[in-house]
This record gives sequence, C-alpha cells and structure tokens, in this order.
Amino acid sequence: MRLEILFLGPASDLAGRDRTTIDVSEGATIADVRRVLAHQHVGLGRALSSIRFAVNEAFATDETPLQDGDEVALIPPVSGGSGESDVLVDIVTEPIDVERVRSSVMGDPKQGAIVTFEGATRQEDDPDHGRLLRLNYEAYESMASKQLETIALEAKRRWSTGRVAIVHRIGVVPPAETSVMIAVACGHRAEGFEACRWLIDTLKKDVPIWKKDEFEDGHVRWVHPNPAEPSE
Repeated sequence: MRLEILFLGPASDLAGRDRTTIDVSEGATIADVRRVLAHQHVGLGRALSSIRFAVNEAFATDETPLQDGDEVALIPPVSGGSGESDVLVDIVTEPIDVERVRSSVMGDPKQGAIVTFEGATRQEDDPDHGRLLRLNYEAYESMASKQLETIALEAKRRWSTGRVAIVHRIGVVPPAETSVMIAVACGHRAEGFEACRWLIDTLKKDVPIWKKDEFEDGHVRWVHPNPAEPSE
C-alpha cells in the first residue's frame, strides 16, 4: 500500500520536508508508519513519541488500520464555516474582525452572559536575538477547521451555550494584533467563563495550528507549548 505522509508545523523542519510517500504492507497500522518514519527520517528522532497522527483529517491511534491511498499527517503538540447557524468557526489571513465575532453570538434574549477572549501577540525581547518582530502561524487548515467546529459543538453540549464563535488568524501577526478570538453566549456568567477557558485550552491542545517567533536579528524558532500556560 502507498501512503501520502504530511509533515506539519515543526515536524517539517525535523523531517527536512513537508511531505513524502511511503510503501507499507497490507494490514499496516499507524504503529507501522511510526517505525518506517523513524528509520527513514532520523531527524524526527525522539520527537515521534510526542507526535500524534491523523488519517484523512481525523486523529488516529497506533492501532488505526490503514488503506492504500490514505493521507497520514504528523501532528506535533500545538501551540485554528460551520453549517450550524449558532456556531461560527473561521480561519483567516487578515486581521480578525472583532465586532463580527462578538455580534455573531449576540441577539438571543435567553442568554444573559456574553464572554469573549482575545489572544494577541506579546511584545518580547530575547537576550540573544533582540526584539520580537512578529509571530507566524501555520495550520493544517482543513483539519483545523473541523477541529474548531468539533470543540465549539462540544462546548455547546457541556455548558448549554446559545452561540459560540472561534476565529483564528494564520500567517504573520505583529505584536498587539489579535491572533485568536473566542466568544460565547450563555445563560449565566460562570458557565460563560468556564466555556471560554475550556475552548482556548482545548484549541491550544487539539487544533493543528503552530506558531514561529521571528526576531529582529533574523532568528526564527517554533513556539513550543508550555503546560503551565495553556492559553495566550
């Protein structure tokens, strides 16, 4: 069987490419793909143990069986249009229209709490590389959109939210500009705060979007997740 392999985010640097094809025997699973990639791409090394896999844009386990022609994506730890009228999810390349996001959850008289979260690029200075000029976000867009919708619908189920909006920007985001915005409408403020916090934490963990720091001396580095600070 022939499989299409996508190396996403930091995995592309480790593998030295963004895609390849491999041949595996009938009945192969993701565990077999891990072994093949460990042998073919030494640069991935120990990182493979922390990388999740997706098959045809759905997360997979090591036991997931594969078929000829499957697309297998390597999903490193992550740093995001729905058909439902009360859910807005979007991935944009231009500045986020904050008023659009906020207004999308407004208007239901049964929902008395509107809670929003905006994550913006922080201005930082590195002792070795100087001032941070920008963040550069990359995404596995088709899967990221599906994951954003999945977590939005899960938040609606858990907290009985009326409306949910999640918009994430990709590409270059300079300091002080918004990279992600979440808005929820709930019956009460406690539910709204809980839902909003859960959404940003889950987005950081499960939605395949990565970011790079770009400094004034030209240095570029991937931003790795910090378990102690799951949100912006």
